[in-house]
Amino acid sequence: MKKNRNQVIRLALGISFLFFSFSATAQLDYVKSIKKIDIHTHISSDDPSLRKVLDELNVKMCTICTKGTDLERMNFQRETAKEITKQYPRYYAWMTTFDLTKRNDPDWVENVKKQLKQDFENGAVGVKIWKDIGMTIKNADGEYIQVDDPMFDPIFEFIARQDKPILAHIGEPIQAWMPPRPGTYWDTHPDYSFWDKPDRPSYSDILAARDHVLRKHPNLRFVGAHLGSLEFDVEELAKRLDRYPNFAIELGGRARYFMWQNRERVRRFFIKYQDRIMFGTDRGGGLIKKNGEKKSETELQENIDGLLKRYDIFLRYFATDEEIPWGDKISSDEPVGDAKYMVKGLALPKEVLDKFFYKNAVKWFPGVERNFE
Repeated sequence: MKKNRNQVIRLALGISFLFFSFSATAQLDYVKSIKKIDIHTHISSDDPSLRKVLDELNVKMCTICTKGTDLERMNFQRETAKEITKQYPRYYAWMTTFDLTKRNDPDWVENVKKQLKQDFENGAVGVKIWKDIGMTIKNADGEYIQVDDPMFDPIFEFIARQDKPILAHIGEPIQAWMPPRPGTYWDTHPDYSFWDKPDRPSYSDILAARDHVLRKHPNLRFVGAHLGSLEFDVEELAKRLDRYPNFAIELGGRARYFMWQNRERVRRFFIKYQDRIMFGTDRGGGLIKKNGEKKSETELQENIDGLLKRYDIFLRYFATDEEIPWGDKISSDEPVGDAKYMVKGLALPKEVLDKFFYKNAVKWFPGVERNFE
């Protein structure tokens, strides 16, 4: 009898394993089949090989303009984004940004509004503001200008009247206020490492200014890039989403922060706030580099390989309950080193996957889906 019971148990376990394997495969097939919008990318130019991948993955990318403190770079990005979106609307959408260098000029606000209106007429689906507000630019007294400064109010009011959203990268992950580890972003970009610099704004100061904008402008759709710089704790994100109905978030290449937290808590967070979270990778692409030089064939292939690798991991993590091999540590949104660290996927319901990968982008950034057939 004991032998028969063991056989029954093994048979049941085998059937269970087959069921879950089939379920994971079905979920993965489903998420591969649906339309997906990557709401946060930086595309420097069109690339035929990139378009081929987007067809294979059923993805459309929204490329984002940044760096209002560098007009040459900003305007290059605006022109490139406008042109590739006009030429290949199936594959690209775009968001604009605005000049910060002439903020002390008396006609600055009107000129910004004029530029934004022109960009909206040329298809821009939103406005990106970057961490140079809060972490770089200063006023005449040498104080860091925060995003809730009254100077921005007429611009935000204009954007709201145009029924356009803001995508805001305000602040940094909290690690920027900790001792930088060798080789990390804040080690190689010391301007954004605020560790042991008492003259710089605190992490809390910068996010409090962002929250103040949410209160001051309740009619402005405001999307927090990179999980609203609250990557480290879904409970902190939940507080803001509960408090501010005009606030949503996008992933922006911060999936690793979800992987550091309790899986069931993260899964409940996604299900509860399924109308307020969007997919984004923060990946670059195109035939040329940021400095305008043409990429080599090797660099182009590395870019495509990296993109495919990251999409594969993201789809498996969000759609299945597979154990995904990662690395000895998580320092970016892709495996690092030997794949010894295992992450279990969230296995989100189909309706949540639909919203996360596509429907929420359409809801918060109307027009981003244009020509995506």
